[in-house]
Amino acid sequence: MNTSFKVSDWLIIGGAAVFLILGMVLDWAKLGGNAFDWARGWISLVLVIAAAVIVVLRATGNLKADQAPWDLIVLGLTALATLLMLLLVITGPDKDGVDLGRGIGLWVSFIATVAALVGAGMKFAESGGKVSDLTDRNTYRGGSTGSTGGYGGTAPPPPPPPGP
Repeated sequence: MNTSFKVSDWLIIGGAAVFLILGMVLDWAKLGGNAFDWARGWISLVLVIAAAVIVVLRATGNLKADQAPWDLIVLGLTALATLLMLLLVITGPDKDGVDLGRGIGLWVSFIATVAALVGAGMKFAESGGKVSDLTDRNTYRGGSTGSTGGYGGTAPPPPPPPGP
């Protein structure tokens, strides 16, 4: 099996692993709790794990690039996870409206999602994606990545007409 993991892949996978392991072991609030005690926590965990699974499947050749804009999907998953974690860091974990204080597990999990987001951004850029592509809906129609293998490329020319 031919695998080709890049630094961007390892950032996503590592961020997901750190979130999964330390996010479960370390307390998210000063009074205890982990990712499963707050909806934004477990949703973020699921999103980052899904991104890591996509990256592993792509790197091992079990998920083809032409099936969907996978690098854009991974970027979206990690961005949403990071946004949810940022909101949890800002508002703080609470029960019944009482702020429980931010524990080390929350900070470590937030940093892990940021690492995964950085990796996803690098991966998106490696595939030819640009920030301006994120606002252009026509870039992603049909799930094709273009002739350059990236998202910003042009469509390949049509095949030649059949001979006589």
